[in-house]
Amino acid sequence: MSAATSILSNTPVFGKMFQVDTKNGLEDINAWPALIIMTSFIWLAIAALLGLGMPIIQYFGLNVFLFNYYTSLTLHGAAMTFPFAFSLMVGVSIHRAGGCMGKKGNSIFVRLYFIFMNLGGLLFTLSVLSGFQISYTVMYPLPVVGAQMGVWPMWSVVLGFTGIALILISMIVLYPIAILRIIFFDKKYEELELSPRTLQDPGMLGMLMAVLILIITGLPLLTVATAVLLYLYGILPMAWITWAAEPVVFQFVFYIFAHNLMESMAIMIVSAVYGTLPLYLADGTRKLYSDKLANAALWILLITSVTSFFHHFYTMFPALPSTFSYHGNVMSWGTGLGGAFTIFTILATIWKHGIRPEPGVMMILGGFIIYCLDGVTAMVVANVALSYHLHGTMWVGGHAMTVLLSMSMMWMGVLYHHYPVITNRNPDGDSCRRSYRFYFIGGVGLMYSFMAGGASGMPRRIADWVQSGFMTIGFSILIFGIILTLGFVFFLSNLSKSSEIKV
Repeated sequence: MSAATSILSNTPVFGKMFQVDTKNGLEDINAWPALIIMTSFIWLAIAALLGLGMPIIQYFGLNVFLFNYYTSLTLHGAAMTFPFAFSLMVGVSIHRAGGCMGKKGNSIFVRLYFIFMNLGGLLFTLSVLSGFQISYTVMYPLPVVGAQMGVWPMWSVVLGFTGIALILISMIVLYPIAILRIIFFDKKYEELELSPRTLQDPGMLGMLMAVLILIITGLPLLTVATAVLLYLYGILPMAWITWAAEPVVFQFVFYIFAHNLMESMAIMIVSAVYGTLPLYLADGTRKLYSDKLANAALWILLITSVTSFFHHFYTMFPALPSTFSYHGNVMSWGTGLGGAFTIFTILATIWKHGIRPEPGVMMILGGFIIYCLDGVTAMVVANVALSYHLHGTMWVGGHAMTVLLSMSMMWMGVLYHHYPVITNRNPDGDSCRRSYRFYFIGGVGLMYSFMAGGASGMPRRIADWVQSGFMTIGFSILIFGIILTLGFVFFLSNLSKSSEIKV
């Protein structure tokens, strides 16, 4: 029994949902992905409670420990983004890669990813609880300035940056190397090859693109963050890292990675959809409408997304030539072309071959619809002129949240497909249908609640909702947040009640 299997066996509640089958000879590709997936849902539970608490905190004006709006906001955003949404993608994609290439999913890099991501999340949580209340889009030098002004202690900054560093290493180094090893270098085992694929397959090409994006766009940020962290530890003098301490340098490397992180996750889930959808076609064809069109969509998404981060710098005139901001505007709209190719490929495949409406694939399609709806809001806020009105409002917070919710819904659908292989148990289809219906209604409702708040000028971070007249939006967020949370609860409850597959 592997260490991952042992941890799963000894974890109450969540461990039962993801207990791997040790008798089918697939523990080498099942155990560690299952553990990563399980911990992602534990972080989700924490993030969901914090998210539901924020409207309540605003209404009653609470300001005690966790019942503090800025503490909850920082922890909720960080937990949803990294140890939940990203780790859910990591667990399922490693299982996909292992099963498609016939490679083990338990390398040292997979294990270190699990340790670094969760340890980093815990350290960051402790720093926030000690007063380090920043947005998860770290606006440097805000963390250090806050400490110098006595808003939070300096040791919490060091602790928080240490946690962030561990998370960055897990995303930029450990996970990409784990995937690249599976694709190119690890030993192949015939008994582990469950669904053979090559890099010409859109389901694998997108996976390769996504991890290369993480490495290439993440290394500059990791370099700068390392220099700053070594200064905070007292190892390097300030004179040696002044180049990294310039706010403009930090902001550029941050947004180059942060924006491309979302694009990488998008390309990764699109490739997973391309790989999973054909398995549920009504006529048994198991082929997309056009692999060439699907690959073209991935390449367009890659090319247009890499430099679209410039739309975040709409306020930097004249320090930044306006051409860059408008270039980001155009490239952001260009990603819509890749999205259009993807939409056409999926719809044409279903139109030509039909679809078996199994819960997993319906959850994938539901998440894809939310992703497309959110794409419209992204096109709006990517516009330079409109960014002046919307970028500091709930519109942008809602866009970031909906991207994560939609991709997570698609990954949960892919997980539903992989779940019998991992656990040798079948979830109940009816319960899962109830799950994705609640998830879809909650996700769409939350998105438009945030957009309504943004359009009415509701600030995304600093606001007293009651005194500012935004509590109606707050109640809408709470109601749809509860509906969304019920979708998660029904999904996990379904997994816990799944029945063993009889041979």
